[in-house]
Amino acid sequence: MADEPVRSRRRAVAWAVVLGIVLGVVGIAATNAMVHWSGSNDFCSNACHSMQWVAEAYRRGPHHATPSGATAGCADCHIPYHSSEPGAFQYVGMLFYKAKAGTRDAIAEVRGVINTKDKWEKARGAYSEEVKAWMAQNGSLTCRGCHDLSRMGGGKAQPAIVEMHAGLAKAGPVNCLDCHMGVGHVYEEPKKAASHHDDATVARMARR
Repeated sequence: MADEPVRSRRRAVAWAVVLGIVLGVVGIAATNAMVHWSGSNDFCSNACHSMQWVAEAYRRGPHHATPSGATAGCADCHIPYHSSEPGAFQYVGMLFYKAKAGTRDAIAEVRGVINTKDKWEKARGAYSEEVKAWMAQNGSLTCRGCHDLSRMGGGKAQPAIVEMHAGLAKAGPVNCLDCHMGVGHVYEEPKKAASHHDDATVARMARR
């Protein structure tokens, strides 16, 4: 009978370990699901209605639709390590960054900082410069999550462009936006395809 308390304690410890493992797995799964949900284009476009103009510009940009079907979303470009495979500490850092950025955006939305298109257009230049400075500070971390400059080449790649980027890869930190500013968002409305010349061509074809 003297061993009964010992066995009870062992069972309690075993159940505590099992419960801890289950809660840990559930917590990790829930956190991962939250990260993917809050990093989706749909969330970024619709969580704050002030993002609608940004989303429209993104859909006109080269990262939304590509010949190969390989695309980059909002979080891939704007959240550190989201476009790569982060390590444990990097993953924690990504969570803190998302929390900080989300809190900032929520406060700005409540204050109505960019809740109209006119306000957004006035603020867009400052936001663009802020993103450019952030890219310069982290060496275009999010770009490099998808683009490996040292492995450019093959297929239809132009040798001069491959050589130039290979040099940049060896030079150290690089700010991709120095050359590719606006690659993520195209704010200008597409021009009408039909021009005066096109109209004249159509008229000639109609007379035949």
